[in-house]
Amino acid sequence: MSTIEERYEASLIRRTSSLGRLLSLVKKDVDQRLTEKLVGLGHRNFRAGDMVVLINIDDAGTINNELAKKARISKQAMSKVVKNLEADGYIATRKHDTDNRASLIFLTDKGKMLLIEASESIKEIEAGYTDVVGEQDITTLKQVLLRLHEGLRL
Repeated sequence: MSTIEERYEASLIRRTSSLGRLLSLVKKDVDQRLTEKLVGLGHRNFRAGDMVVLINIDDAGTINNELAKKARISKQAMSKVVKNLEADGYIATRKHDTDNRASLIFLTDKGKMLLIEASESIKEIEAGYTDVVGEQDITTLKQVLLRLHEGLRL
């Protein structure tokens, strides 16, 4: 039986190639680069965490509870993000046609422009990653992540 110290040492060795750690580091890098680009384009209050809301808003509008579910965050946290995005002019809300308790959330033109500029920025970031590892590895990485996404039903 291993001691705590032996198990701890083994975990330190595994840490450098841990999938969770590697995904987290790349995600943080993407978030940082995206934030810098979008702030530079005039979206001064942009926070990378806002994207989880914006990318899940349907053209027909989406209710807060559904956004929270899609984003995998609490309804309370979603309400706070929605309030901030509405104050910044990226989204607008109106009462739901059939449910008086719910509001539909829509992208404004400013919100649509943010998504367009985010998409273009992500393309630039991806090109930088391709310069580092090559087109084939980026393609493979995306294919594997898509398979994980589909297999885990994320």
